[in-house]
Amino acid sequence: MKFKKLLALGLSGVMCLSMAACGQKDAPAPEASEAPSAPVADKAQEKTITLTESWDFSFGFYPVVTEEHTNNYAAGYWTHNFYDTLVKYDEKGELTGALAERWEVSEDGKTYTFHLRPDVKFSDGTPLTSDAVKQSFEAIDDSLGVYNGSFGKLSTLFEELLTPDESTFVMKLTSPYYGALNDLTMMMPMAVVNPKAFEGGVEKVFENCKNATMGTGPYMFDSRDGDTTTFVRNPYYWGTAPEVDVFKVKAIPDNDAKLLALRNGEIDAILGVDKMSTDGFDELSKEAGFGSAVDTASNRTHYLGMNLAAAPFDDPLVRQALALTIDQQGLESSVFNGLETAAEQLFPKDKPFCNVEQTTYETNLDKAKELLAQAGYADSDGDGIAEKDGKPLTVRLIYSQSLSSVDDAVLAIAAQMKKVGFDTSIKGSDMMSWYGEMMAGNYELSFYYTYGSAYDPFTVMTNINPELGADPVAAQFAAFLPDSGIIKELDSTDDTERVQEIYTQVLQTISDQVLAVPVSYMHELALWNDSVIAGYDFCSDPSYIYVPAVHLK
Repeated sequence: MKFKKLLALGLSGVMCLSMAACGQKDAPAPEASEAPSAPVADKAQEKTITLTESWDFSFGFYPVVTEEHTNNYAAGYWTHNFYDTLVKYDEKGELTGALAERWEVSEDGKTYTFHLRPDVKFSDGTPLTSDAVKQSFEAIDDSLGVYNGSFGKLSTLFEELLTPDESTFVMKLTSPYYGALNDLTMMMPMAVVNPKAFEGGVEKVFENCKNATMGTGPYMFDSRDGDTTTFVRNPYYWGTAPEVDVFKVKAIPDNDAKLLALRNGEIDAILGVDKMSTDGFDELSKEAGFGSAVDTASNRTHYLGMNLAAAPFDDPLVRQALALTIDQQGLESSVFNGLETAAEQLFPKDKPFCNVEQTTYETNLDKAKELLAQAGYADSDGDGIAEKDGKPLTVRLIYSQSLSSVDDAVLAIAAQMKKVGFDTSIKGSDMMSWYGEMMAGNYELSFYYTYGSAYDPFTVMTNINPELGADPVAAQFAAFLPDSGIIKELDSTDDTERVQEIYTQVLQTISDQVLAVPVSYMHELALWNDSVIAGYDFCSDPSYIYVPAVHLK
């Protein structure tokens, strides 16, 4: 299922796109790269740390997840350590060159010319050329098939990919697209891959990448030993050498077991909000001997997605009553320990094009009850559950149990809903079962989240188009828009004024019609043994783990 893949990549993070950068016609050159990093000569002097993940890396390292290879998404959280893209976001949230030193955009917004950084090599010493970029981009459609476009619109707009010389790559699009440079920062699916990965055809790429990280990033695959995978510095890396020479990743499926492993010294750090509960983080971060950090940038948005085509949420009065019932501030303090912050709207205002005035709903239980009464729901028998035409206001809240602290959150939400007359049953399941029920429309309410990373808000907006069938919640929004064609228009323009007009219309419709109920903004977390690690700077692409951002004692 393609939405699983979106979620699996964390599909998470604040990527503050500068409108000026997006519309620029001539990008400035970044600072020159430093000399390639040398391998450590003396193994005894290697600086090694052990981290953890919920899954092993046995399915390989190709940075594109497909329908046939969904199980390799575990590596998705780590791809910034192994691969690079043409452009990236820096620590200030601004676009800058990565494998491309500079680029130009034609006046019609349809031709992008990238000038590659010189002397870059893949981890096996193969030189980076424009042909490698072209081959990586051409493989996207073959790999994703019908799912092409679910991970950024750009890869569906390729008209022609040209290589006038080894250091120049030209991307011609069928139409201008305001999010082109943003989409190029996405590791999934825009990472540049060693041409050797495609030997034998695209169908062989997963086999070729099973025991090899085919990129230009700071690290490369070394070996597997049981549940532990080892990565070493890429001796050909073009950037600044990281402090850590070797990192190991131990697969520990249970999050409580991860915390125990950190306590007993089995691992040195837990990086990523998906790997620990907020209670566990809060407890261990207060103990002597451990360091911790919370990313100030918001990541994904947790929100309540509703089945807008079925009772009771086909009624706007009931939707508004739900919005007035949810106590985001209470959830922030009592469930998330302040580590997820109360959300008033679907995207934070510092997201690109999202600084839009929107209707917000302050918790008001009396008003919520009034609205339910207007919708015909009343507690006639005094059991605390509202009824309409003899039928109770029963709601099934489904959720994926893949993320920490979600169990407590849905229990708290159900308790809040009971106060105004909702009879809420809860069903947690694995990600694919949860998503299958949503695709089938077999739900009233779902604890949902945006994709995060560079996918927010660009890909979420694209997936409002119901023709894509990528997001069962967002696709419902189109029916409420005054002009259903504006999403297609959005994906075929680079006029930032018009883009802002469309965002304003869409976001205000979502809030005015209560098509989603925001709950919380997620923030990345990190815990470490402070006798080994001095600190951690979160990746500028927040949901990814970035080992060069680890600072050693």
